[in-house]
Amino acid sequence: MRYRLLMLLLGVLGLGLPTPTHATCGEGLEDLRRELSGDEQGLRTTEQTVRAAKAEFLSRDATLREAMAQPPPGYDPALARRLVELRRTEVEPKRAALERLRVQQEEARQQWERGHQLLYAQLVEARTAFQAKTLSQAEYCRIREAYRQALSLYRQGIEQYRAGMDFYQQALAAYGERFLLPYTQGFQDQQQWVRLIGQLARGDFLQDILVPMTANAVRSSPPQAPPE
Repeated sequence: MRYRLLMLLLGVLGLGLPTPTHATCGEGLEDLRRELSGDEQGLRTTEQTVRAAKAEFLSRDATLREAMAQPPPGYDPALARRLVELRRTEVEPKRAALERLRVQQEEARQQWERGHQLLYAQLVEARTAFQAKTLSQAEYCRIREAYRQALSLYRQGIEQYRAGMDFYQQALAAYGERFLLPYTQGFQDQQQWVRLIGQLARGDFLQDILVPMTANAVRSSPPQAPPE
């Protein structure tokens, strides 16, 4: 399988990087690794936040389903039918788009992770060859520098993934606050249904989050390999 990040490294090596001196061979790599370690800790925090938002979302969704299964007497069936229609035409497509974007972000992260593992394996192989004196210092330094550059791109990819998951968490919270909660409360206070129907009829449910989340998902993808 071809990994785009691996092909990027090979393309960089083919561009004729200047040969670094021994003193500057892969300069800044260790600092970059330390920064990446901090990013990975932040990523774990983001994942915890997303799990909490997902749990809250599922709880609110379950509460609404219970209310719909046993509605109290006296609610307006016409309003209820209109909400069911808007949920089908306006809300559920946005929820599907939200999940597609989440999957796209997850797939991009997996590509970055696989590419990073392959790149690190190549660096280890090059270091072993250099120590065995079967690879020149100039070639080893070129590989080390290419790895440093690719690692910087990998870090950017992880940062974009974190941003995407932040958008996802915001969207789950907004979905609950803007739809699930007023829909549930509307069984007792039907003015909430009236307001909710008016809001959904505008056709812009979650657009303020989905638009930047879509742009971020595009930026999250690993770069294409240079032409061969």
